[in-house]
Amino acid sequence: MPKPTSKINRIIKSEQVLNVFVQGLRPNLPLDLQNTRITAEDVLYALAYANVHRLSIASTCQELLDAPSGNRLREVLVAVLPDRAGVQRALNRMFHQQLHPSLLKERRDYNIAIDLTLIPYHGLPYEDKKEIMRGAPKSGTTHFHGYATVSIVHDDRRFVVAIRFVEYSEEMADIVRWLILQRNVRQLRKIWLQIIWVA
Repeated sequence: MPKPTSKINRIIKSEQVLNVFVQGLRPNLPLDLQNTRITAEDVLYALAYANVHRLSIASTCQELLDAPSGNRLREVLVAVLPDRAGVQRALNRMFHQQLHPSLLKERRDYNIAIDLTLIPYHGLPYEDKKEIMRGAPKSGTTHFHGYATVSIVHDDRRFVVAIRFVEYSEEMADIVRWLILQRNVRQLRKIWLQIIWVA
C-alpha cells in the first residue's frame, strides 16, 4: 500500500515527512492487528499520508495502491486503538519526545499560544455524548469534535507541546488550566502567556 496510484498526480512534498511521522507513531501507538491482512505499517502510512495531504481516510485509501477501503481501515483502527484518554496520552508523549532538549534547558521567556479547533460533525457520538461539543453554526452544524493545543513560539515557529480533547459543556478556563499544567509545559523555565483562540 505505500505507493500512490499512477492516476493521482499529488506531489508528496517530502517522503521524509511521511517517514518521520510513521517513526514517531510506531513506538507510541502500537497496533496489535489480528485476523487481517492489513499491517501496522500500512495503517501508519495511510494515517501519515492523510495527515500530510489533509485528506480523509476514504480519500487516502482511494489514492494508495493496494489499500483497503476506507471503511475497512476504520474498522481495523477501531478494534485496536486505545480509548480517547489513551490516544491523548500517546499524542502528548509524542509531543514531549519531539521537543528539542535545548528548548527545555534555555533560561528564557517563551510565548505560548493556545488554540481551540472545532471540526464540524454531522453524526451521532460514537460512545459518549460528551465526545461532541456545541458551538456557533459552521458548515451547516452546531456540533463539533473539538481539541485544544498549547504551543510554544520560538524563533517565529510554533511547537505543539500538549493536546487535549474537548468535551461537551467543559469550561474554557478548565481547559486552559489543564493545558498549562501539563508536564511538557511545566518543564519550560519561564513562560509569558499569550492566548490565541482559533475556531
